[in-house]
Amino acid sequence: MAVLWWLLSLLVVLILPPSYHLATPSSGSGQLRRLWLQDHCSAGICTNVVIGRSDYVILSQAPIAGTTMLTFLNSSIAKIPHLLFDTFPDLQVLRMENCSLETFEKPQFEGASNLMSLFLGHNRLKDIPKNIFLGADNLATLHLQGNQLRQLGNHSFHALKEVKELSLAENQLEQISLGVFSGMRKLMDLNLAGNRLDALPRGVFDRNLNLTKLNLARNRFTAFESELLKLQPVFTQLDISGNIFQELTLNFTLLDVAIAHSCDLRRLTVYGVIQELDLHNNSLREMPHIPLAANVSSLDLSHNPLGNLQGNPLRRFTSLLRLNLSATGAHELPEGLFKKQSHLQMLDISGNSIYSLKITIFDSLKALQYFYFQQNNWNCDFLQLLMSSFVKRKDISFMEDITAPELVDDYVDGIACWYESDKQSKKCDSGGSDAAMELSVVRNEIKTFTELVEKKFVKVYRMLEELKMKL
Repeated sequence: MAVLWWLLSLLVVLILPPSYHLATPSSGSGQLRRLWLQDHCSAGICTNVVIGRSDYVILSQAPIAGTTMLTFLNSSIAKIPHLLFDTFPDLQVLRMENCSLETFEKPQFEGASNLMSLFLGHNRLKDIPKNIFLGADNLATLHLQGNQLRQLGNHSFHALKEVKELSLAENQLEQISLGVFSGMRKLMDLNLAGNRLDALPRGVFDRNLNLTKLNLARNRFTAFESELLKLQPVFTQLDISGNIFQELTLNFTLLDVAIAHSCDLRRLTVYGVIQELDLHNNSLREMPHIPLAANVSSLDLSHNPLGNLQGNPLRRFTSLLRLNLSATGAHELPEGLFKKQSHLQMLDISGNSIYSLKITIFDSLKALQYFYFQQNNWNCDFLQLLMSSFVKRKDISFMEDITAPELVDDYVDGIACWYESDKQSKKCDSGGSDAAMELSVVRNEIKTFTELVEKKFVKVYRMLEELKMKL
């Protein structure tokens, strides 16, 4: 069939007068145009290419061998020309992102057996016709993010048996059919973030045994079932952030990374082995329950209302390398909080209201390399001791404060601090330290209010994005 189309195209090019071949896209419906990509392309980069939806485009009079990659920039291409893969028989990578692509037309990928990667993100595609990818038998990477897809049929991806990476993020999908991914036995990385999904059918991934990464962020899930991934022997990353889970239970034999930030989580339980856990910007008032916490190497609990963490809650997290406790509402930290964290390399306690600590709290942190403790209410005398006896002595990296000078008594190596009320302030009179303490309280109240506004802004922004998609 491809050869027949090619011969017919050559015949038309040779017979019709040049004025007909060079018609513009707006010169009529179904107009036949001759397009020389050589005039628009250099080293695989094509610019200012215009192809209307009604155009029938003849790209060249003969195949162009040796071109393995084409990237279209500043172009308006309503449809992929039928004979593109006959013109470029060696094409392995095709990038048509931000090209206003509207539709697929059969036989769209006939002759595309060498195509390995196809990037069609941020276009105007609304559906994927049945069996449209016939011919692209060796496609391994397919990106369709940022389109207007509303549904997928069971045969939308038929023939794509070699695909390992599929992105459908930032579309308008409301549901997924049970068999839509069943033919993709080699699928490893699936991105469904930024859609309108509130559930997935049980068994939807039962034939994707090689699936290792799944992104369900920014959808409308209120519950997540780990049973969806019960057949995958190795799973490396799950992202369910931006959904609403007040209570969540994860149950995996082995999971490298779990991302569940901005979910309004109040309670979390994790069974099985998990190595990295990102829970920032939730509503946790207690530590997550993780029976096998000794396997956790990275834990981000920042922007949760955890408070002072009494009762040695980190005693089971003996393998932590990174710990983030920024903006958790802490006024103090118990002396033995980091007693079991001898491997810890990065610790963040910034953005709290800590005034002073017992310096022995840091005795067990033998491997610490990065310590972030700015934006607290540090006492200047304690801060001097902390810098000289721990931070500088061990050559630990830290970050300077951004607090305005008029709001502080002093700085120690760039970190803001305040003096006690019975000591002379360097920048204030005898009542200055009381005023500084009042300013500290006001600053913390402003910070809490700002965080609340930011959370509400995220929700409003999501609503506006959904409204924008509808329009």
